[in-house]
Amino acid sequence: MSVRDDVYRALKEAKGEDESFSDVIERLLKGQEGEHSLYGLIGMVDEDEAANVREKAATFRESADEQMDRYS
Repeated sequence: MSVRDDVYRALKEAKGEDESFSDVIERLLKGQEGEHSLYGLIGMVDEDEAANVREKAATFRESADEQMDRYS
């Protein structure tokens, strides 16, 4: 998952010492249950679909990195 730098900094500030970024996101989403449009998406994708999305995202990032390297 990619996030903007400002979002990363906000998550890092919200993160407890023993929390992962996933823990922070989950905590923030649970705190707004019923109010956040993304909350309803949790659990809608099975593990195979999620793995497929992660694989495609990694392939995309690698391709983008290669293209950026060519132009820098």
